[in-house]
Amino acid sequence: MIRRQYQKLMTYFYDPFMKSTEKILLMHRKELLQQVQGEVLEVGSGTGINFDLYPDKNAHIYGIEPSLPMYKKAKKRLQNKSNITLYNIGIENVLQQKDLPDQYDFIISMLVLCTVKDAEKAARLYYKLLKNNGKLLVLEHIHSTGKFYGKIQTLVNPLWKPFADGCNLTRRQDIILKNNGFEAIEESYFNYGTDWYQATMIKKHKS
Repeated sequence: MIRRQYQKLMTYFYDPFMKSTEKILLMHRKELLQQVQGEVLEVGSGTGINFDLYPDKNAHIYGIEPSLPMYKKAKKRLQNKSNITLYNIGIENVLQQKDLPDQYDFIISMLVLCTVKDAEKAARLYYKLLKNNGKLLVLEHIHSTGKFYGKIQTLVNPLWKPFADGCNLTRRQDIILKNNGFEAIEESYFNYGTDWYQATMIKKHKS
């Protein structure tokens, strides 16, 4: 009950809190999402910030969001977008959802792997859910590679995680994904307040 009330509070303040950051992230989101087609799984839809960035044709987006307050806010953003279907579930429940596809042409992971309880497990599920010729589109903040700022993140992380509903400042999502079967065909690192990672990834070819 307390967690649900906190999630409601987080949902209310999330968009205003992220407004300045999203001005920077918007071009990165657009750059990645313009290529989607076919059946697309968006992991952690949040408040639905990506919905207006998807192409209207040739793609059906299945969005999943485990936070009920976030899910409800995202639903309001759907309006007449018939190519987007939203579910109030987490990545660990996708395989049990009977009306969802078994595999996807694209999986979207944006500001997700910092928050899931087990990022390694989530990466393995991405691998299982992605078609052999599919693509994983990634936009995640990562643990800073700078020694000073990286130490600051490590120091404040125990306080930050409960405040930010589980967001983890000390994960290297780029490394986690590469260690769990993915390789980047395009990738870039940039800094905005912290280090960020953007990539288009595919399944590694088995030798």
